[in-house]
Amino acid sequence: MKIEMNVDEKQLSDLIINQLKKQSLIGSDQNITVIYNAESKDVLYTVTEVAELIKSNQSYVYDLIKAGLLPALKLGSMKVTRKDLMTFLDKFKGHDLTDPYKIKLIDELKSDNK
Repeated sequence: MKIEMNVDEKQLSDLIINQLKKQSLIGSDQNITVIYNAESKDVLYTVTEVAELIKSNQSYVYDLIKAGLLPALKLGSMKVTRKDLMTFLDKFKGHDLTDPYKIKLIDELKSDNK
């Protein structure tokens, strides 16, 4: 039996945050970022958001886009779909992308250091 349940994630997260504030577990003026589980949705990320997610900076994300490694589209500013970001991360697992124009396998780096 398959049960499907629709949840308003924003309303639920607001409820949790308000309860945490009431119980003084977080400050009333504290900024909180809620990241929703977007597993089934094709969400768009800004370059800034992508940089935060991959623990990098915006300039590097633009380099990945210019090198053709990370697909993007321009809707006012550059955007990357969640699907494309996840595909990029899976595709380049085990690679050194320090220079997006000279990609190396991490194993090559190990043998270079011997």
